[in-house]
Amino acid sequence: MIYIKTIKLWNLPRSFYNLLKKFSLFLVIFLLLNFTNLYTQPIAEGKNKFLGCAYSGVQAVNFDNYWNQVTPENGGKWGSVESSRDQMNWGEAASAYNFAKSNGFKFRYHILVWGNQQPGWIEALDSTAQLEEIEEWFAAVAEKFPAIDYLEVVNEPLHDPPASGNGGYINALGGSNSLYGTGWDWIIKAFELARKYFPDSTKLMINEYSIVNSSSNTVKYLEIINLLLERDLIDGIGVQAHAFSTKPASSSMIKSNLDALAETGLPIQVCEMDVDGIDDQIQLEEYKRIFPIFWEHPAIEGITLWGWRHGLWRESTGAYLVDERGAPRPALEWLRSYVKNPPPSIPEIVSPKIETGIARNPLLVWHPSDSANSYHVEISANSIFTTIVKDTIVTDTTLQIVTPLNSNFRYYWHVSALNAYNESSFSPFTYFLTNDEITDVLENQLTSEAFILYQNYPNPFNPSTIISYNLPKASKVSLEVFNILGQKVITIVDNLVQNIGTHKVVWRGKDQNGNSLSSGTYFYRLSADNNIITKKMLLLK
Repeated sequence: MIYIKTIKLWNLPRSFYNLLKKFSLFLVIFLLLNFTNLYTQPIAEGKNKFLGCAYSGVQAVNFDNYWNQVTPENGGKWGSVESSRDQMNWGEAASAYNFAKSNGFKFRYHILVWGNQQPGWIEALDSTAQLEEIEEWFAAVAEKFPAIDYLEVVNEPLHDPPASGNGGYINALGGSNSLYGTGWDWIIKAFELARKYFPDSTKLMINEYSIVNSSSNTVKYLEIINLLLERDLIDGIGVQAHAFSTKPASSSMIKSNLDALAETGLPIQVCEMDVDGIDDQIQLEEYKRIFPIFWEHPAIEGITLWGWRHGLWRESTGAYLVDERGAPRPALEWLRSYVKNPPPSIPEIVSPKIETGIARNPLLVWHPSDSANSYHVEISANSIFTTIVKDTIVTDTTLQIVTPLNSNFRYYWHVSALNAYNESSFSPFTYFLTNDEITDVLENQLTSEAFILYQNYPNPFNPSTIISYNLPKASKVSLEVFNILGQKVITIVDNLVQNIGTHKVVWRGKDQNGNSLSSGTYFYRLSADNNIITKKMLLLK
């Protein structure tokens, strides 16, 4: 017989308690350090596009755990560097440059010529002296930073040129028409000087805001860009995507203006992006709406966020991506997941496409997308998709409308593609105009002959997701959710008899008792008659 002696903790010596306390403290510190260093690689590491951020002392903390491109936020502006004539302060610009080069990140210099944050003394000089100082400024930047990857030569020419009260040296560069009669001579001269002083390896760029949300501004911007292209003076286009520009703009408007810029054949960079949202969910949803439009566009070679930590310029509107503790907000977690696991390509609509005389129960058709396992279709009563009349997820590349739409009405529709990780942007919308007819299509011909459990949408999700499934016949249905240990956390549908067709339920990430669940992988299981289907989903908080 074996005897096991039971040791009571309260009888142990004090030295054991001290050792236990030290171990507990060590364990806490270890866990905190590993949480802080949970991500040790930039989000876009290994991708063919960069995802960078503005750099400053405030924004530098843990920078290389998230971003792989660097732009000095204010430190490279002429007024910051040479506020006193011939006395150069390269501090922040040099820190940003050295940080980029030591980490192998792309470096974009911001900015040579602008109508803001310029030296106060420059405006008092005559045009000849101003031009001399401009050339000295260009030469000094080129000498200090010999390996600049991208150079913003002119910033915001449409909205903030260096006219009187804003630097006042526009005429020193040729004004509007003094050199070439183009209306934009000063910009051409600035780029000519940049070509003169900077090596061929430095790509020359222009940058402007309120382009992606304005077709008229895009036309004006293209006028300048084409003048520079004709003279081989420009290598890339910069657009800004601040929240005040993107929030009121439709997805189709943004894409249309990017397409127009892309027709020049020049690469495009999003030089300054931020998304507002004091509320986590509001920021997350807006990131999901606009970021893919830019990231998935074939002409975009990279995106630079204009700050990510507290202290950024849109602090009061909640554009920061980490909270006051430094913990990632949901939008930042989503960004990493989205970039790491790219969505399918955007589907291309086949029909109906800008058509009239369409039956009230049309068949919608689109081309398949690479790596897609389902498609998200929306039909709307207006072109901005605020009045949705049909919102569904299907696994096929067709959707037969069963319930007739209104007669003699214009409907707009678009489609996105989903895989196990992410959803693509919606396709550019199109429309059709119905007539009075209803085609002779039997509903049971439209119903799948198999039990189908669709991938939840959105996935990853926070705080809620939609689970859809198809029944080829009336069945007794159970829908359950399990954690990664196989433990059931909730029964969403409990042995309920449901009719033939597609069914949809919303799960809000809570257990059977209404408690919110933690981030992690969960499995949802459909049981219908003798059929059992299981899929995986990811809750991110």
